Amino acid sequence: MFTFSAAPHFIQSIGLALVVGLGVMGCQPAGEQDGSLSQEPMVEAMDITVSIPPQQYFLEKIGGDLVRVSVLVPGNNDPHTYEPKPQQLAALSEAEAYVLIGFGFEQPWLEKLKAANANMKLIDSAQGITPLEMEEHDHSHGEEEGHDHHNHSHDGHDHGPESEKEQAMGAVMVADPHIWLSPTLVKQQASTIAKGLAELDPENREQYEANLAAFLAELEQLDQELRQVLEPLPQKKFIVFHPSWAYFARDYNLEQIPIEVEGQEPSAQELKQLIDTAKENNLTVVFGETQFSTKSSEAIAAEIGAKVELLDPLAADWSSNLKLVAQKIANAHSVQPQ
Repeated sequence: MFTFSAAPHFIQSIGLALVVGLGVMGCQPAGEQDGSLSQEPMVEAMDITVSIPPQQYFLEKIGGDLVRVSVLVPGNNDPHTYEPKPQQLAALSEAEAYVLIGFGFEQPWLEKLKAANANMKLIDSAQGITPLEMEEHDHSHGEEEGHDHHNHSHDGHDHGPESEKEQAMGAVMVADPHIWLSPTLVKQQASTIAKGLAELDPENREQYEANLAAFLAELEQLDQELRQVLEPLPQKKFIVFHPSWAYFARDYNLEQIPIEVEGQEPSAQELKQLIDTAKENNLTVVFGETQFSTKSSEAIAAEIGAKVELLDPLAADWSSNLKLVAQKIANAHSVQPQ
């Protein structure tokens, strides 16, 4: 009986590959067979610029993949003296929006920002917030005045700079811009930011609102964690170099005692007052800031046998940083004088 001989092995392999390949092609959509992949259109992220790193944290929580965030002032710089670089101003021509801290924080550069991009939307994150006041170039640390300085409430009164009463008293008052260091006020800032993004990109309004709701829940959780650390403290005072922490202090019933106010180093008499206050209250830690020299902080620390710890009001990981700040303040009150 005649039989066909088996085909060589390599021919069998080629045949099998052709059959499998044809079967796979038959299962593919027509668009993929001719090489044109059917994909959903990519969503173009909006270019948003902010002043400082904590705002980038807020924007990315609310905007997610729908925003691409640039920071004007790097975290290791002092925003009070920072001058935007020409390439930063040039890059603003591509920005759809700039999110302001407000309360004059951006005043030195505001006209340059506007000139860089006349079509750029300005979102004032301080909208609806009544500021605390800071005395400019007056470095008194009396107990009564210190209490008044750190406990202005959102009472609806005019807290604008240089009211008639303040001018009559010879004091120059300025709005404290450090609102990003208060979880309570960040809730308001976040709502303002979400509204601004939705106005720019109404098609994704629901996404911004959903992200906002999730972020507000995170803020509530953070607030509770900070209260658990700070509320039990018997000592509420803490010495800081720069008065960045008044809103944070108000949130958690603390009192910051600043060494420097509005760029002014303390005089010899003011330095003595600070040292006396520290000794009277058994304050064993002086908090400097990463953006400033620690010279004055070290001088006071040396006089009272204290140590210097650094706080960073501009840290990019905003939530973790506030937890660290709270823990440092709590630890400072557990340190025994040397």
